[in-house]
Amino acid sequence: MTLTPTTPKKRKRSKKSLAVAPKSESVQLDFGMPLDTSHWDALRQDLSSNVAVGRSAEDVWGDDARDGAIYRWGFATAMQGPATVLQRKLAELATCNSGEAIGALTAGERELLVEEANGLIDGIFSDQMTGIEASETVLWAAAMPALSQILPAETWWQCGEQLLQVRADASLGSDTTCPLHLVLAGELGLTLAWRLAALPACPKVAFAALEAVSGFLQGEGESIDRSLVRPQELRLIVASLVRCERLVRLLGKPTKRRWSKREREIAAEFATWMAVLARHDGTQVFSDAAVSACRSDFGSLKKASPPDLHGLMRAGSDFDSETLVPAMAAALGQSHSGGRLAWEVSLPETMWHSERSGVAAMLPEWDVRRGRTFLNYSGADVEVEVTAGRRSVLKGTHQSMIHVNGELQQPAGKWECTCEYSDDDVHLIELEQPFTGGVVLQRQWMMVRDDRCVMVSDAVLPSTQANRKETGLGVVDNREIRCVSRLPLAAGIEVIEDAETRELVLSDGKKARVLFMPLASSEWKVGPSSCHAFLSEDQHLVVTTTGSGAVYSPLWLDFQPRRFRRKRTWRQLTIAEDLAIIPRHIAAAFRVQIGSEHWFVYRSMSGRGPRSIMGKHLIADFFAARFHPGDGGMEELVTVDAGE
Repeated sequence: MTLTPTTPKKRKRSKKSLAVAPKSESVQLDFGMPLDTSHWDALRQDLSSNVAVGRSAEDVWGDDARDGAIYRWGFATAMQGPATVLQRKLAELATCNSGEAIGALTAGERELLVEEANGLIDGIFSDQMTGIEASETVLWAAAMPALSQILPAETWWQCGEQLLQVRADASLGSDTTCPLHLVLAGELGLTLAWRLAALPACPKVAFAALEAVSGFLQGEGESIDRSLVRPQELRLIVASLVRCERLVRLLGKPTKRRWSKREREIAAEFATWMAVLARHDGTQVFSDAAVSACRSDFGSLKKASPPDLHGLMRAGSDFDSETLVPAMAAALGQSHSGGRLAWEVSLPETMWHSERSGVAAMLPEWDVRRGRTFLNYSGADVEVEVTAGRRSVLKGTHQSMIHVNGELQQPAGKWECTCEYSDDDVHLIELEQPFTGGVVLQRQWMMVRDDRCVMVSDAVLPSTQANRKETGLGVVDNREIRCVSRLPLAAGIEVIEDAETRELVLSDGKKARVLFMPLASSEWKVGPSSCHAFLSEDQHLVVTTTGSGAVYSPLWLDFQPRRFRRKRTWRQLTIAEDLAIIPRHIAAAFRVQIGSEHWFVYRSMSGRGPRSIMGKHLIADFFAARFHPGDGGMEELVTVDAGE
């Protein structure tokens, strides 16, 4: 689809791809010296003292080194639960400068470290490694000086050689835009060059590691898209970028002691995505990790002026403090606009979409109190999370089931984005998925920003000429279509039904959060309706819509509490073409009224018109507007034209 009359905003980032890392690299895969027990004690002493002042963990990481926090960033979110004992102990050992952390280990923890070290020796690099596994490898490298006091000499030596091997394999076997390339070919090499500088082979990998980090950042948009394929691992990647940036300053040659301006801009875009996906309590969308498990990522969330950021949130904002500090503070609820236009202007864009990873975020504005909508359509079903203020109201899998002539159909392909649009009025994204039975499912999410309304709709359309017949209005499909959409309610959300109408209210038990209108249904419960909405036993809002040939089922969600007590109504409108009334399976239009505010929505399922509704003449696939009853005018919000 293309958009009229305007086109979407251009994104700043580019999507250029880089070649795979060179297929040859001269590197010594052992420590460059034999394992001589006569020198083992001296080596352990050198490693424990970390050779030189200015290169210790505390010197490099500062306050972030406390309790190993800097190495625990992102683990809980990625694992959707607390960090493991192994991860916590390795992080503590990686940042200690004395024997305190070693002395605090229990006998069971020492046995665990030895057992897991033997597992590390047996492991090999794979391009299917998760971000968790890759980041754990960096943990081992950072903890190697302390582990020399714990592991048997031969085990420690083999671990070190294995870490060198993994780094080399990642350098040769991963694309530069892959997150594994950043973590293993880049940060792992920098960490070995820093922590094991006493061994000849390790400092030699520093230059190749610096190049790997730069290559990943030079991948720009493609690197970002690939990092969002597993959105729950994004914080691990931002944490790796933070550590790499500091190690570049420590280990880089005189010509490469700082990142370039463009490299910092790309790192800042990673951090902005982190802010976009953050909930107000510091946890992350698409992850079930609890607040307590993620505490090292954000520290305290007390309101302060200026914002008082901690942990990964503060460190990530350093890539572009002018923009990211207010963005992080707004995402965490530490600050809000207060009606100040300048506050909003200084912040990043409010719609973020990675088509390759299938992740989208729509914010009416950065103030978290205004609510947010998140989508992840990378799988067979779409994962959604919709917030009303600081409260999630929809959270989980949004499924749609399609029946054609009574037979359940199955998805026949992946979701694809067919339309994206963003401006000061609306955010719009349209997705499409093919189904068996010769039909396709098109799903729209539209956010009317200033009005704090969201419309989500499912349209089932014929994809072939099967079972069609000629009528006076053209070629149509005469099969019975039944679409069942299941919207997942967040925990603690209850549904309140109106006694007379089919509208619903979503409440958290204390206050009403959302007014829910199934526009394809008849407003009043008395009389027949082709659309029904109800609460299922498994806490889903189920909307069932039936039609012939095609089905359009829009749902209107109002998030503005001040309108909840006002009179409201919705109507399906009459559409005319060539002096004939258009049936619903060809086109549908609706008017929504809450108090004095009116909205108008039109959708074509077959053909393009010209068609007339309420005095408005349209040739479009989709049209949304504010309706002004005083003069009958329509203030256009968005027009989508499928003809171009």
